[in-house]
Formats: sequence, structure tokens, C-alpha cells
Amino acid sequence: MRPRRRWWVAYGAGAVAVTLGLTWITVTVVRLERAELRARTDSAHQEALRLALWRLDSWLAPLLAREAARPYFDYQPFFPQQRAYTAVLDPIEPGEVLTASPLLSFESEYFSLHFQMAPDGGLTSPQSPRGAYRDLAAESYLSEAQLVANSERLESINSLVTPRQVQECVAAADEATGEIAEGPPIPLRAPPARAEQAQQEMNRQELTKRRGNYQQAVAAVRRQRAEQPVGGPAGPVVVGTLVPFWSNDAGGAVTLVFTRSVRIGHEQYFQGFVCDWPKLRDALLEQITDLFTGAALVPVVGLPRDNDPGGTMLATIPVALEVPRPAPPATGFVTPARSTLAVTWMAVLAGIAAVAVSLRASIAYGVKRSRFASAVTHELRTPLTTFRMYSEMLAEDMVSDPEQRQTYLNTLRDESGRLSAIVENVLAYARLEEGRRPARSVTTTVARLLDDVVPNLRRRADAAGLELLVEGDVAAPASLSVDVEAVGQILFNLVDNACKYAAGSEDRTVHLTAGVRDTRLVLAVRDHGPGVPNEKAKAIFDAFDRGVRNEGDPTPGVGLGLALARGLARDTGGDLTLRPRVAGGEGAGGACFELTLPLS
Repeated sequence: MRPRRRWWVAYGAGAVAVTLGLTWITVTVVRLERAELRARTDSAHQEALRLALWRLDSWLAPLLAREAARPYFDYQPFFPQQRAYTAVLDPIEPGEVLTASPLLSFESEYFSLHFQMAPDGGLTSPQSPRGAYRDLAAESYLSEAQLVANSERLESINSLVTPRQVQECVAAADEATGEIAEGPPIPLRAPPARAEQAQQEMNRQELTKRRGNYQQAVAAVRRQRAEQPVGGPAGPVVVGTLVPFWSNDAGGAVTLVFTRSVRIGHEQYFQGFVCDWPKLRDALLEQITDLFTGAALVPVVGLPRDNDPGGTMLATIPVALEVPRPAPPATGFVTPARSTLAVTWMAVLAGIAAVAVSLRASIAYGVKRSRFASAVTHELRTPLTTFRMYSEMLAEDMVSDPEQRQTYLNTLRDESGRLSAIVENVLAYARLEEGRRPARSVTTTVARLLDDVVPNLRRRADAAGLELLVEGDVAAPASLSVDVEAVGQILFNLVDNACKYAAGSEDRTVHLTAGVRDTRLVLAVRDHGPGVPNEKAKAIFDAFDRGVRNEGDPTPGVGLGLALARGLARDTGGDLTLRPRVAGGEGAGGACFELTLPLS
């Protein structure tokens, strides 16, 4: 494998590695950006969810606290002021003063009926009195229609609330309270991962905190509402916590029921009320319409109240808040991360391109140096050999014939001139490449310029056995500011090439044509040699590139003349070009170079 190819293979491998690495970084950054956006959206969603739960519990807690702090004797339609209270009143005695329960005329949009369950399972309601109490309530507190409606509601409760169901719910609530005091509840499924377990623990703490706020509200209501029954119960009274649960009716619909245990002496009663869940649900959802649209409150049946893996349950009732998960907001195609990646891609691609240009320039420089060494070595070998051989023969007086001796001396003179021209071209090209060539512009005319440079060109053509013909409007009065020495060197190199490559042609003339085109002086040098193919038109102007010539070409030269000539032409404000070959027309044979110079 050539060294140049190895360099390009190494460069390609490095460019591919950098591109793949940056592609991986791009994919990772975009993925992390999406994950961060999703996390911010979820965090905002969780904040809104916690705020919604707090609003729901804050709105419902005072209503439930009032019911939880209600005195136990409120669940009787009337109670006496002159004797001890009993859960089941005896018949009214003559002249006895009774106090009406606040529940007798209680009206609520959300709590439809209050009830009390006796130890034998019988249900009564302070809003549906019986016997003499019914007549007393009808006289001053309730209409007949209200009494009938309340009686129907009480009958419907018989299918919703059973002694066993109430006892199990109260017992489960007491057990759960004990578990909370002792430690976290036992999960109903496999232990979650650490992140999920931490989230569930945070949800449980949040739920406990909200329940604590509810219990504080209950205590405050109880302190504000002093119980003032005359007399006392027949034994100590223990009022339990108000427990919510869901009960199924005959049609399969669920109804929200609240109940609490009341122990009077050795007898246990259960007091509670039935909720109108559709109305209560709609009222709760109105509290969070500004936070969520499409939210729903779903009853939670069969799951302990203290087990809330999703963190969406209310602290006051066994209900979960379900809201649609929000989609990440559309940020458009331009984001800070993507803008940074775009700038990085442009910088990396620019760097890869810069490295490619530098590598190409370095390789081209190496090739140029190799060509220079090869061309100069090839060109110096023959004259140096001739110099050594002829100088030794002349120094040892081996040539006795005066004419032969003069021929050798003429050869040495020509070879020395050739070597001097090669060295001068190399030095001139080096000065031109480094920008060290001094400017020597003078103002002159076309005729005077040709008078200065043509004699030297004729001598070169005569030495090669060719004829130089000067054509065109050489007497044009136009003036120009130009470096005469540089123009002379350019034309000499062009004529010298014509002498080299057109020496074997039948037409042994070289044409130098002068003319004016678009305020520019055009000097064309044309020969009748083999010419230059169009596909080689650019290569011949490269330094040390001799076009189609092969290594065995006997024509002398290092391939520097045209490169130097174009460089000098552009350095003086002009240009040097090769006229394309036209099949069958002028320029079909030979090469024609045009030097353009700006006129004053």
C-alpha cells in the first residue's frame, strides 16, 4: 500500500470514529432531553395532583368533622331533659320535657339519611321517628311527605347495611389504625423496587398527614360543640372513629356509607349516615376543574385505606382520583440541547474538512517535493555527466583537434547556460511562493514592451532552428504598467517550451500575437507541435508536472516553467491560460498560450 493511501485510510478511519462517537452522543443527549422533559412534566403533574387531593380533602374534611363530632344522642329524634339518656327511649311519660335532635330537621345535599343500628341489628333513624315520636315530629318539624320519604330511605338502607358488614368495617378500621401506629402496612403484592417503595412511602406519609389534619378538625369541632345532656347514660360511653366504606345494593351499584361504633355500658351501637355519591362526586370535582379536565373519582373497594401505591387516594373517603397523564409539551425542533449539538456537528464537520484539506495539501506538498527531487535529479544528471567527462578530457589534453576542442567548449557553455536557467527558475519559483519577489512595475507601451523582450525570444528560437513571427497590432498606443522583466521571463518560458516540443514539426514557426481585448493586452504564443490534450490543460500548470511526458522523455525540463509563468502573470495582475483545442479549426495543432495583462 502506498504511503498516501495509508494516510487516507487512517484519516477515513478517524473521521468515521469521530462521526460515530458524535452520533452516539447526539442520540444520548436527545434521549436525555426527552427524559428530562418527561420528568419535568411528570413532576408538574404530581404537584397538581397533590394540590387537587389537598383541595378535595380540605373541602370535605369540615363536613365529615362535623358529623364525626356529633354527640351520640343526636341519633335519637327526641331525648328527655330530666332523666338519663338511653339509646332506645321508653314511651313518653306524661308531662315529660323532650329536646328535639338537630338531625330531626337536618337537610343536606350530600348526606341523605342518618341511621343507628341497635345491638340486635334493628335500624332506626332520627329523621324517620316512629310511634308517638312520629306524631310529635309531624306537628312541629317534618311534613308528612318528608316523613314518608325518610321512611322509604330507611327501608332501602336495610339492604345496604348489615350488622356483619358494619362490624367488619369498623374492626378493619381499628386494626388498620393499630398497624399505622406500629409500623407500615403489609403490602398486598410482591415487594416493589426501591424507587417504587420510596414513592409509596412518601404517598403513605402524605396520606397520613392529611388524615391527621382531618382528625384535628374533628377534635376542634368537638371542642366547639359542648355536649350538654341533662343526666347521663347508664354507664360509660365510648364513641369510635367515623369509618367510610362502600356497600353494594341489589342492582350492583355502590353506595358510600359512614359508620362509627358507640359503646354505652356493655351494649354496642353503630351510628352513621348514607351519602348521595353522585352529588358528592360532582361537588368534589368542581373544586379541581382549574387543575384537571377529564378527572374522575373512582371508588376503591377491597383495598385497605392505608395502602395507596399510586398516591391518588383521598384521606377522608376510599376514593381514588384518576386524571389523564399529560403529554410532554411540544418544544419545536429548536431546543438548547439541539442547538448545541448542531453547533458541535458543524464544528466537527468543519474540523474534519479542515483536516482533509490539510492532509491533501501535505500529501500534495510531499508529491511536489518528490517530483522536484526526481525532475531536478534527472535534469542535472546529464549536464553534470557531460561537464565531468568533457572537463576531464580537456584537462588531460585528450582532444588535440582544435575544431573538436571548440565543439566541447561550446557544449560546456550551452550546458552551463541550461543549468543556470534551471537554477534561476527554481529560485524564482521559490521567491514567488514565499512572496519575496520585488515589484518592478514601469509604465510602458505595447511596442516598447515587445522591443524589450522579442530579441531574447528570437535568439532562443534561432538556437532551436525555429522562426519567431511577431503578429498583431504591435504599434497600439495603449500604455500599461507592468514588470517588463517578469513579462520577458513568462514569454521566454513559453517560447522555450515551443522550441522543445515543436522542434520536430514540419511547420517550424512560432507565432507571437499581440492584441487588445476588453481593456486588456493579450499576448499569445502558438506553435505547431503536438499540443496539449484538453484533459491535461490544468495539470501542466502544476509545479514539476510535465503533462503527458513520460519518464523516458528526452526533452529537457523540470516541469517548472509553466507554473512559474502563471505565478508571475498573476503576480503582475494578469493571467496565463491555455486555449482549448478545437478539432478541425484553428488551434487543432500545436499549443496556444495566452498572457493577459491589464492596460492603464
